[in-house]
Amino acid sequence: MRLLSLLILSLAHQFTSLAQDSLVLKTGQRIPYTRMSIYEDQVEIKHEETKEFHIFSCDDVYGYSEGMKERTYFIKSNPEEDNWGNFLTLKRVLVGKISLFESTGNNQSLYAEKDGRFEKIFSVTESKSQKQQRLDVLKSFVSDDEESMAYISSSGFKFKWKEIEIVASYYNKRNHDERMPTEEDVMGWVYLYRTQFQKTKDRIVIEMYGEDHDLYLEDYIILPMPIDYASKLSLRDSEIRSTHIMSGELEEQYFEVLYDSKSNTFRFDKKNGTELQYEFYKIRDKVGKKITHD
Repeated sequence: MRLLSLLILSLAHQFTSLAQDSLVLKTGQRIPYTRMSIYEDQVEIKHEETKEFHIFSCDDVYGYSEGMKERTYFIKSNPEEDNWGNFLTLKRVLVGKISLFESTGNNQSLYAEKDGRFEKIFSVTESKSQKQQRLDVLKSFVSDDEESMAYISSSGFKFKWKEIEIVASYYNKRNHDERMPTEEDVMGWVYLYRTQFQKTKDRIVIEMYGEDHDLYLEDYIILPMPIDYASKLSLRDSEIRSTHIMSGELEEQYFEVLYDSKSNTFRFDKKNGTELQYEFYKIRDKVGKKITHD
């Protein structure tokens, strides 16, 4: 199956450096770099291995990750290029039917993307009349969802950054569009693991795109996921079942799968830095030794 093939290919990727700065092209190629400069419509990098300089058109670049800082950025064509240049460097804050991107600095703004449409929907520096125009744009993004429209059209709705994120988040939950990965998709790698200190000892079965993946105590699995859109994961053991919507990112993601007794569901606890050293790496090495001896 297609997903299984992607998973096998991803195994060759799992032992790459976690702290590597990488430029990600729209082809899916990841290029390690030690230095990068972004111009109006080009990106220049110094290749970490060859030490050579390479220049890429921004049209060919997906984004880049800063491994040591654990940050990723997407490079998007500016929908208002007459004001701020041809391309934007943005952080992604939400993925789904509607994806949200944030620009920082003096022009702190929020952008929405849906079905190939990409527009600015909020800026902290704009006037009240300009914000009203942005609100109309936001409404056009959620006009196909009655609950979202009722919420943002109510007298109590406040057109603020966090409120926009809430609207988009609930819109995505109600309007998730499950898609099968294709060869054209740029993929990210999601590592899921469990430590021995778990309240539920049973095997967890994680279903994605109709395939089951078993996750045991002190074990891990790798799931390749498209970066552009969200995928649905269903988790179950002998009694518990829960569903999560998530996507791949420009860099690897690491989550400990935990049981939440309050909601009687599984949850993903994102890990980085020191926690990875003491948890995931230890499990990874133990599993590797077991496979070698088997």
